[in-house]
Amino acid sequence: MTMDELFRPHNLELVLNMAAFVLVVITLIIHYSEEDYYGKQRRIFGMLIFYVLFVNIVGGLHNLWIASDWAKALISYRFNCFMAVLEKAGMYLIAIVSMGYLLTLFRIELDRWWKAVIVFVPSTCSIILSFSAMFTRDVFYFDAKGDMHFTTPASGLINISAALYLVLAAYIIFRYYKTVSSEKAIVLIAYYIMMAVGVPLKILFCSYAPFEFCTSLALLLCVYTFQNPSEFIERMSGTGTRNALNFAVYTDLLQKKRFTVFGINIDRLPEILGSESVEASSNLLSQFASYLRRIYPDASLFYPEDGMFMMFLEDINPDDEVIEGLAEQIRRRFKDPWKLKGEDIRFTESPFAIGFPDEVGDMDKYREVRDEMKKMLIRQSREVLRVSDLNLKYAEHDKKIDSIVRRAVENGLLEVYYQPIYSPLTGKFDTCEALVRLRDHQFGFISPAIFIPIAERNGTVLGIDRFVLSSVCEMLAATDVLDLGIKYVEVNLSVVDCIQTNLADSVLSTLKKFRIGTDKINFEITETWEKEITSVVDDNVKKLTDAGIAFSMDDFGSGYSNVTRIATVPVNLFKLDKSIVQAAFESEVSYMVMINMIKIIKSLGKEIVAEGVETGEQAKQLIRLGCDHIQGFFYARPMPEAQFIEFLKEHNFS
Repeated sequence: MTMDELFRPHNLELVLNMAAFVLVVITLIIHYSEEDYYGKQRRIFGMLIFYVLFVNIVGGLHNLWIASDWAKALISYRFNCFMAVLEKAGMYLIAIVSMGYLLTLFRIELDRWWKAVIVFVPSTCSIILSFSAMFTRDVFYFDAKGDMHFTTPASGLINISAALYLVLAAYIIFRYYKTVSSEKAIVLIAYYIMMAVGVPLKILFCSYAPFEFCTSLALLLCVYTFQNPSEFIERMSGTGTRNALNFAVYTDLLQKKRFTVFGINIDRLPEILGSESVEASSNLLSQFASYLRRIYPDASLFYPEDGMFMMFLEDINPDDEVIEGLAEQIRRRFKDPWKLKGEDIRFTESPFAIGFPDEVGDMDKYREVRDEMKKMLIRQSREVLRVSDLNLKYAEHDKKIDSIVRRAVENGLLEVYYQPIYSPLTGKFDTCEALVRLRDHQFGFISPAIFIPIAERNGTVLGIDRFVLSSVCEMLAATDVLDLGIKYVEVNLSVVDCIQTNLADSVLSTLKKFRIGTDKINFEITETWEKEITSVVDDNVKKLTDAGIAFSMDDFGSGYSNVTRIATVPVNLFKLDKSIVQAAFESEVSYMVMINMIKIIKSLGKEIVAEGVETGEQAKQLIRLGCDHIQGFFYARPMPEAQFIEFLKEHNFS
């Protein structure tokens, strides 16, 4: 082919068709060689590639028919006209799918009927009008050479859909381009410019080939940026990265969508991964990811921090039942071991939930909350940590908490939960611990770890303790829990209560009011009680002990243990703190410390309750070591009164 022949219009169009075809094939190969992570976005992009490839093929055949005599011999005139119509209709189909891809890219949903009309109706009408030209000459016709001609200038209105999409795309890009990296923003703008330039080129040269070439080039740019998983996929776990999560949060916040980020912090995971090979670490992370995807398939899963998985839950509030349901499923799974190089390994987890946009309304606040949660999760129990806990703990809200607690006590908004305690000797649950719960109408559930220390400083804990004791006595008097196997109930007693001169009289008066025997109550005091001991405390403890009320030391071993004082403190029951129990099953040194503590306590004829037991293996070992009572999530979580009674009926008489 000579240079003159090459630059003939239809030959030049053939060259552009061939170049566009090569670009699309390269894009297709790259697209299907990448990991399948993006879901809907990936599927729509794949559709877009196939439509562009199809339009390139039929457009190339149409141009070949016009430029080549041998093509005319192989393809009929009628079929050539049909290919030209397919090419034209295909361009409008590409416009629809391109808009769908752009919407999916920024997680925009067509949640209103008029939005769907704007997106689908214009191109649909243009496609119908294109095919109508095969039967009428109202829009365009084909001359003897196979070229397309519009019948009237007004027929050009068929292209109005392309202009509409360009305007809509410009608005979306302008609104959301800040949600992506600068590299992606540049590609996005370049994509738009190439698509936009293709329209006037099509009109100027009366050919679709320039538009097809621009579209193919734009797709190649996208496959190297928006469809490139290197930035958005965490390779070892196969989940989303921090950038992917930030992008999802940012785009949904811009659209004022309601969603919750629910996550779990896995203790010791970063240290273990750091000491293992890439293959072993990847296998372990894949186990976690596979399990989390299975329990909630509709959620997007991310691994944005070492040791932390996050699930992106659309249209969910942090207080919805689904959050507690997920947390409970995860707790149960973490009671069992995971596999690392064929060996069993155990982890503990701390769940948390962040609600958008009510709790967190912008990215700066999100980063602040995320950083604070990382700090608090280090010492967090298995309860779901929420933003309200952070706000109350770190924002100097003592007065607000005090007000909430006073209102809760006055209006009966506090509630007592009961956690059954297992006795290996009898094989039944013969004791329990009473635990206070507070749920405020504004802040929702407030962890006792948040409001109890503030209530102790402000004195409102006195009202809480009186409420709990009265509730326990009322429960003992009004239900048949004693007949169901409960010997006594453990009730927490604060240091503030212990220094009240009227404590003993107040407690005995409450027991008398409900006709409850003193042997049915066991008061728990913490190790810090020894630091606060005064003559008043001595008098109160002696009066209550003489009346028949027993005492136990709660959280023993957590901070101020003085072994020489174990024999002299007026308690018969020591509760091993859950931090001691958990640490014992994580290191040999901690295990030996716990064994020696148990030996000393048992040698003095005292009883032991092991707190925070979360697995069957832990329970088995602690029973073997001589612990008299076992308390923890492995057996039962704290539960409301009615559920507690049903629990006793089911487990003590099964």
